[in-house]
Amino acid sequence: MVLAAVLAVLTQGTGDPARLFEYDREVPLDFRVSGEEVVEAATVQDVSYASARKGRVPGYLVLPAGEGPFAGILYMHWGQGDRTEFLSEAVLLAKRGAISLTIDAPYHRPDVESYSFVSDPDAERDGYIQLVADLRRGFDVLAARNDVDSKRIGYVGHSLGATWGGALAGIDPRFAGYVLMGGLPRLTDVLGDDSYAKLLQQAFSREQLERYVEVLSPINPELLVARAAPSSILFQFARHDRFISDRSARDYVKAAGDSHQVRWYFTSHEFNDPDSPRDRMEFLQKKLGLAP
Repeated sequence: MVLAAVLAVLTQGTGDPARLFEYDREVPLDFRVSGEEVVEAATVQDVSYASARKGRVPGYLVLPAGEGPFAGILYMHWGQGDRTEFLSEAVLLAKRGAISLTIDAPYHRPDVESYSFVSDPDAERDGYIQLVADLRRGFDVLAARNDVDSKRIGYVGHSLGATWGGALAGIDPRFAGYVLMGGLPRLTDVLGDDSYAKLLQQAFSREQLERYVEVLSPINPELLVARAAPSSILFQFARHDRFISDRSARDYVKAAGDSHQVRWYFTSHEFNDPDSPRDRMEFLQKKLGLAP
């Protein structure tokens, strides 16, 4: 595989991991709308666009009433979710002057038959690299619209979306702000002693886990998040998160630097509390110039 060969070259010596997430911006977006409905005066379109790597990226585009120019928000769901996770929030923010795009991760698309994870770390790594490239293409989709102000596009990611949102923040300075909800600084703590690592140790052999660490380590988000613009990130963490330990959360913040905002909530990994969405909207309001 070409991507694997590129990784092998770049991770020898002083290869910059950011180069792995580059994509061809000349590939046509081929943006398509396959259906739409009106929800609380917002238009919700079922859309897709061409991935810069392979296949198509399914999503929902949520449009306010009016002509704009509007702010833009790109949403990425958690690992167990899909593009529907932030639909209600996107409809709410449409009333405040934002066009939102929510997309499916590469492993959650109609043309994908199975999900690799630890059993196939090379495919897992390539999927994460594609995810970040598809997110960058999501920015391109929003910025190409006449009704979007390309200088007011933000990003919101939960869990999976927050983990790779850190890498995105470090390599793509075009976003005006990032909200990262319950993300990991690295995916390679699989040999540790926290509850999630112990579950993996029961499911996979030590040899499999060591191979996973070897393959995934060069692209861990903590290697890139420090490059994010100062004060551009709002970190949101749950005090009763079954996937994200306190240590991992604090390591993520430390890797990014102390200029960013950090909030903790008395909730679970699902962030079903009333305070985290309020803080998220206030942050986006300030960064993107949304209506209060």
